[in-house]
Amino acid sequence: MDRKGFTLVELLITLAIIGILAGVAAVTYIGTIKRGARMEATTNIEALYLLENKYFDDNGEYISLGTCGHDIDNIAEIQEALPDFRPGDPETLNYSYCIQANIDVNGNTQIPCFRVSAFGNSNTSVKCDVFRIDCNNRQSYTESCP
Repeated sequence: MDRKGFTLVELLITLAIIGILAGVAAVTYIGTIKRGARMEATTNIEALYLLENKYFDDNGEYISLGTCGHDIDNIAEIQEALPDFRPGDPETLNYSYCIQANIDVNGNTQIPCFRVSAFGNSNTSVKCDVFRIDCNNRQSYTESCP
């Protein structure tokens, strides 16, 4: 008897292969999304690092800007004090930013110094991320969920 078609075993093997490939693709996609979002944080804290140093050169002191934490919108306040800061559209940012004067990346008092922080927003894939840079260009990354 000459039958045309696929057996149940062949269909199950095909579905298993497709499932494995889809799982690998999903993990790779999520990793790519997180890497892109984290690039936003590192780029913006490095820009704030440069702008804060420029502010110090012009004024002889560092400034504190914004309340630090997840899901806090400080962009307008930061841009008012540091008008060259262009983080992107505030509606689509993955991180909240703040600047603290007289503190280093580890939270120790250091005068003069500053610490720039980026906190992941809760509606993003990077909600637990915290990036920091201080006046000595020391950077840190931690995961701290709200």
